[in-house]
Amino acid sequence: MTLDPSLIVSTDVDGAPVRIGEPVTVISASSDGTISPGFLGRTGTVVALVYDDPGLQYPSDPLIQVRVDGLGEDLFFPDELEPQWALQRAARKHRERAVPGTHRVQ
Repeated sequence: MTLDPSLIVSTDVDGAPVRIGEPVTVISASSDGTISPGFLGRTGTVVALVYDDPGLQYPSDPLIQVRVDGLGEDLFFPDELEPQWALQRAARKHRERAVPGTHRVQ
């Protein structure tokens, strides 16, 4: 019998790139075609962190299991996802730059 060393975590992990229950958007098309086209641009919810090789990946480099309503679940690399809070921050910065005469004090 061979033991599977994978670690699947459904609770928050300090140092992980996302939190369980966090909304994320699938943002990048993999050049090797591994992302199902139906997921691109869709927002889903993080349901688990998967560490295939916990000794090397834990805590900061998991595969991220995301559930998208109407499509199901799939695994993504961290760079294939954008947390919803990051998208909202980018949109806010864009709006600030678009309004003439406004600026932020650093």
